Amino acid sequence: MPPITRLLPLLLVVAGILPAHADFVNFETPQVRPVAISPDHDTLAVCNTADQRVELFDLSGSYPQPSGTITVGMDPVSLAYRTNQEVWVVNQLSDSISIIDLRSRLVRATLQTDDEPADVVFAGNPKRAYISCSQSDTVLVFNPDDITAPPLRIPIEGEDPRALCTSPGGDRV
Repeated sequence: MPPITRLLPLLLVVAGILPAHADFVNFETPQVRPVAISPDHDTLAVCNTADQRVELFDLSGSYPQPSGTITVGMDPVSLAYRTNQEVWVVNQLSDSISIIDLRSRLVRATLQTDDEPADVVFAGNPKRAYISCSQSDTVLVFNPDDITAPPLRIPIEGEDPRALCTSPGGDRV
């Protein structure tokens, strides 16, 4: 059998044309911003979407060293540091935001969002948290200093908003 003939089934599985196993269904939510470095450049946070966790790495040495893992909601797809000690994690299937306190390595609060949140950024003066919700075509604006207050809802004329970015000065989204 020629070498390419032996590799053809494997290539078809990798290309997604042929299922690896008929009984196995793999569903993964697409990530938006799954990696972030703390403002002081000491900690790397990474979404482990399949395992519903955020993995933390210490960047103070020559190489990143694992420094912890924190369980969050279902399918974390994006995260952003608010401060060196606080990370906001977007959980798309849970329709929520997990707010992590890095000192305690615990989720200190969970915010409910509109359907399928996708990204979070901080902007403005005073800083506000902007969260895109792709299925409901909205952006929610939370006051991070008063997370009990209801968010402002901004309707988006486009369909399925996902990634957000801020202006260089951090004053606009």
